[in-house]
Amino acid sequence: MSQSADQVVMSFDASFSTRVRIRSSGIARPPLSVWCYIEAYTKDGEQGLRLRQKTTGRKVEMFGESKNHLVAFLASPDLVSARDSMPNLYERDGYRDYVLVSGGTAVDSYDVIRFTDDANLTYLLGPTPDTAYRDAFRVATEESPSTAHARTAAMHLDQARYREAVLSARLAVEMACGGDGKQVRHRLADAPTPIAEAGSILFMIRNVAVHEGGTRVELQDAEIAVEAMRTVLRFVNRS
Repeated sequence: MSQSADQVVMSFDASFSTRVRIRSSGIARPPLSVWCYIEAYTKDGEQGLRLRQKTTGRKVEMFGESKNHLVAFLASPDLVSARDSMPNLYERDGYRDYVLVSGGTAVDSYDVIRFTDDANLTYLLGPTPDTAYRDAFRVATEESPSTAHARTAAMHLDQARYREAVLSARLAVEMACGGDGKQVRHRLADAPTPIAEAGSILFMIRNVAVHEGGTRVELQDAEIAVEAMRTVLRFVNRS
């Protein structure tokens, strides 16, 4: 019948109903990561965009800096003409294109996930040929995309977001080598064995990280991935 942050009221028939009061605890929720797709919808005659979780279809709610900021973020693939190159971003199934949202949650129920809008909230589009939107809306600095992703990988590792650390580590290597997996393979084709092995290990862990639900990325995986990233970057940046 009704639900709020304090209670849930349910009525089963005219003669039986129940009221459940919700008590909060001091236990902090661990950071959560969800893979999302963008859904277009119409409400009161106006069109909008929102996030839903891949596979489950649960609504994913987060604003970032503001509601308008979120709308601009979700519309950005159209604005930079990247929509045609990432069609899976708008499909419920498949992880070829996605929005990855991470952070603490205020609500995690069967039909909605609401992220807390604080410093731990991160969201990025991936993978996309436009590097400015791979780490979407990041603070503009003079650093290269590769350096930015390497810094982000280390930050995710420190903050126990292991899946994101792996993905950012792989993006850092791709950017340093020219843009995607083909460039990485070409760049490392004649590299010394330890460098080539580091690239292969990072690629393997990245493949594990993209299959949400069937796999789990642990601290050791993220540490190996970040160290492999640093090994490859030292070689690429030196040669």
